[in-house]
Amino acid sequence: MPTVRCPKCHHARAWKLRRQRLKCKRCRSEFGGVVYPVVGFRVSTDEWTVCIRTFLRERTIRRVTEETNRSHCLVERMVMHLRVRMASDVRGRCAGPVEMDETYIGGQRKNKRLHIRRIGAKKGHGTDKLPIVGVYDRPTGTVLVFVEPRKLDIAFIIRTLKTHTVAGAKVYTDGFKMYRSLSTHGFFHAYIDHDGGEYVRGDVHTNNIEGFWGIMKRKLGCIGGMQRKYLHLFVAEIVWKFNHRHLSLKDQERMLAVLILGS
Repeated sequence: MPTVRCPKCHHARAWKLRRQRLKCKRCRSEFGGVVYPVVGFRVSTDEWTVCIRTFLRERTIRRVTEETNRSHCLVERMVMHLRVRMASDVRGRCAGPVEMDETYIGGQRKNKRLHIRRIGAKKGHGTDKLPIVGVYDRPTGTVLVFVEPRKLDIAFIIRTLKTHTVAGAKVYTDGFKMYRSLSTHGFFHAYIDHDGGEYVRGDVHTNNIEGFWGIMKRKLGCIGGMQRKYLHLFVAEIVWKFNHRHLSLKDQERMLAVLILGS
């Protein structure tokens, strides 16, 4: 077994303290006797591997707790860290053509508090639910989703397209009036009129991104309620799994392990 040396003075002798920590006999500084792969978590590489494998199979927190034999609180932190790393795995710009659409996420009105239910309900673009914008890249079959914490406006849509698509890309949307000025910002824009009963006109349609909305809402419904500040992490998990759906679970495990463990 290799000798553990003090990182400060490189002395080879130390006392053992609690929680697998050591104290140098020369400079009296404390240092960790065990190096964990992820900062902030006293979790070994094998335990992270088990957590990733169970998490990707869409098991519950309780099941991950049983598999890793760690506390429920720690496993919740580990799973949220996985979602944070998934959210950071953003792909490059879309070359197009792309489909763009928006949806709204929020609880059912009957489950909300009384003072909220007493307020007149609005549907569609006037709702108080959280707006989410999605961009589906047809050549790669991948999707980008952005949770907007405020009211949806044209500035956010233009900024999203300019950041994540190349200049002059083809953008297909529905007939929402906010999208109709996209052609003035350097994009080739075409839309279909859902209100007029039109859903497909040649290559112009938004069926792919709307199909993803169905997948996302079904999965969010299975998860249950969550706080708004964490919604983007749960959405990032669904997006990451959707974009890697053509890979086997073993390949997905290896890719997520690289994001978490760096090797």
